[in-house]
Amino acid sequence: MTETIKTNLGDMQLDKGNVRKDVRLFAWDAIRSCSPSECPVSSVCTYIKRGKCAVLVQYLKALYDSVLSNYKTLDDVSLFKVGMQIVPLYLQLAKMQMVEMSLDSPVYHTEKGAVLAHPIYREIRETLKTIHLMWKDLDLSFSFLGKPDPESGSDKGTHGDPNFYENIIGSGKSQKGVIR
Repeated sequence: MTETIKTNLGDMQLDKGNVRKDVRLFAWDAIRSCSPSECPVSSVCTYIKRGKCAVLVQYLKALYDSVLSNYKTLDDVSLFKVGMQIVPLYLQLAKMQMVEMSLDSPVYHTEKGAVLAHPIYREIRETLKTIHLMWKDLDLSFSFLGKPDPESGSDKGTHGDPNFYENIIGSGKSQKGVIR
């Protein structure tokens, strides 16, 4: 991450600076000042409680470091989508995760006595799904090398016996004389 981006991190200024020569990052990543009286996790927060919310600043630094170091070929248009669409979603996710952390229980009781999951969990899941779709929209998705391809029948990347299942169930032949 460049010094200009570090300097503008969490500001309301949209132009965060150059990522590479002639490639700029624009992002909506504004972070409010820390307000312990309004923060749901203030009692467990280990950061200095002044200036911008340090939890969100650290979250944002990790996000930018990850994106800018792993996707070095993003062009202006892709970076604009990341900064103006994906970054705000991650900030919303972080804020919701802070609310989730503040909960005493993952469930709550309605006035009629029903026990329901707290709605923040649904919102977190929906935000994660939206983030995933946004990455796919950019034709960028996280892949795990060595993952077997079920369509090819290949076990590339695994170290097990590709015939294990067939050996267990047998080939349909009688297993007369087998003692179990």
